[in-house]
Amino acid sequence: MLSVGSTFLIPTPSSSNEHLFIIIAIQECSNTALLVNVATPKIGCDETCRLNVGEHPFLKWNSVIDYAYARITPISNLEYCLKTDTIKKDSPVSGQLLKKIQD
Repeated sequence: MLSVGSTFLIPTPSSSNEHLFIIIAIQECSNTALLVNVATPKIGCDETCRLNVGEHPFLKWNSVIDYAYARITPISNLEYCLKTDTIKKDSPVSGQLLKKIQD
């Protein structure tokens, strides 16, 4: 069952890396999810939401939420991608971390 706080490892087309995406909102009437991704900070990046090692098992170094790459996607697409192993489910974020990202 997908819910707010669920996370996924989604492959990056331009490399062999996977990025962690987090559902931060679900719109029930359209059955869509708002996803944000975790990124390595770069010079000039949005540092509105900094994540520290240990706030989630995926985090091996300090990171940021890259709101510029937020996406809205149908829940059915996520479920299909999980079923076909296109993306992988990861550990959900804590309630405290979810609130930090949403704020």
